[in-house]
Amino acid sequence: MDVPLAHLDRPFDYLVPADLDAAAVPGTRVKVRFAGQLVDGWLLARADDSGHTGRLAYLEKVVSPEPVLAPEIARLARAVADRYAGSLADVLRLAVPPRHARVEKEARGDQPSAPVSSDEPAVDPRGWRDYPTGPALLRALTDGRAPRAVWSALPGEDWAARYADAVAATVAGGRGAAVVVADARDLDRLDAALTGVLGPGRHVTLSAALGPARRYRAFLAARRGEVPVVIGTRAAMFAPVDRLGLVAVWDDGDDLHAEPRAPYPHARDVLLTRAQLAEAGALVGGYARTAEAQLLVETGWAREVVADRTTVRARIPAIAPTGDDPQLARDPGAATARLPSLAWTAARDALRADLPVLVQVPRRGYLPSIACADCRTPARCAHCAGPLALPSAGGTPACRWCARVAAAYACPECGGRRLRAAVTGARRTAEELGRAFPGVPVRTSGREEVLSDVPGGAAVVVATPGAEPVAEGGYGAVLLLDSWALLTRADLRAGEEALRR
Repeated sequence: MDVPLAHLDRPFDYLVPADLDAAAVPGTRVKVRFAGQLVDGWLLARADDSGHTGRLAYLEKVVSPEPVLAPEIARLARAVADRYAGSLADVLRLAVPPRHARVEKEARGDQPSAPVSSDEPAVDPRGWRDYPTGPALLRALTDGRAPRAVWSALPGEDWAARYADAVAATVAGGRGAAVVVADARDLDRLDAALTGVLGPGRHVTLSAALGPARRYRAFLAARRGEVPVVIGTRAAMFAPVDRLGLVAVWDDGDDLHAEPRAPYPHARDVLLTRAQLAEAGALVGGYARTAEAQLLVETGWAREVVADRTTVRARIPAIAPTGDDPQLARDPGAATARLPSLAWTAARDALRADLPVLVQVPRRGYLPSIACADCRTPARCAHCAGPLALPSAGGTPACRWCARVAAAYACPECGGRRLRAAVTGARRTAEELGRAFPGVPVRTSGREEVLSDVPGGAAVVVATPGAEPVAEGGYGAVLLLDSWALLTRADLRAGEEALRR
């Protein structure tokens, strides 16, 4: 029952009246009378008798005869609730989307859709040959086994195509798959890759961005067994997939995989629990490996799928740090310059070769932190002591915490009124690079507007971590500025996150 009291988080027995006998099947939404109130609930099972010695009440209503809660998902939800110290009702609220009556009443086949491909997908192991154990992973999925793998993708790897290969192998073996990605950009890439491998109509996508009707329609298609594959953001971790053979998550270190609602489950942990309960295969992949994924390998729960060192050396780009002693000996100004000569030269050469250049800046905005130009004292709000920021070149300083404007700011230490940048944001960086490379288009990708891809050709792309667009044909150079800002975050995962981003 959907009640907010933890001590009531258990099944209750009710009698089924004769007029509801046909509709009251396990997995349906029901309404029952509890403590004098009409509450929502789920019908988990039917039995001929009850262990309750008192008088039983009757079901009040079957909200819908559609059994949207699969038995496997009910078991999974119970396990997740126990693991995260939550209630079953809270987990089911995440697992089953809200009912959309019009969509539910649609007869199957009434809605126009893309023609469904009836051909079995071809399993192509060539994309996995750079990884010694990759082809064996696909063979195990095709043979109906349950391999568990932690995959470290090579730099520049088309991860969506590799995941599509793994899903195709699972479908070829007569089973289904559920794949979870972090955001809409990754979902679009995986959607396109799966359509190319499986054909149209063989999978559905689940995400909150679809809207109530489209999301519920996709959910019902999976629940009714009309499609063997479900992909999506974290909403897909509970997707009802018939004959589940593979669960997969890409980039499990992304914080978008953590559910912000109680009991706050993580998509990776839910999928691994699901693989254990359903005896299905599991694939955890990313360009960087998280501590949790490494633990799976070290405990023997999963095997790693990695390329050999020769392949890694051949595929990895040339990396040139600008703060080491040999570089400082050649360019003493690199110790203080935000864009050392080595980085500037790399960007210039890439632009001359008509290739785009990616510049990653860990801070958004213009000048997210400013200081006194005379004594270097950080500028803070006189009301709440929050950091002052400059929104634009001609803007007025304002507090990042309380948003109060500090038009007449004076340094409390020296009385100075001149301000300088303490931390430079993405928009200021784009402005500076536009002056450094005149005539070259400068594009920004960040919180205000996230670019999914950029065309090939000379251009400077300034992006915050996680908003980097995919370049057609790849980037000619990538500049990682202010890496200290990622490494010095007050977070136990600062080093892991800096490497992942």
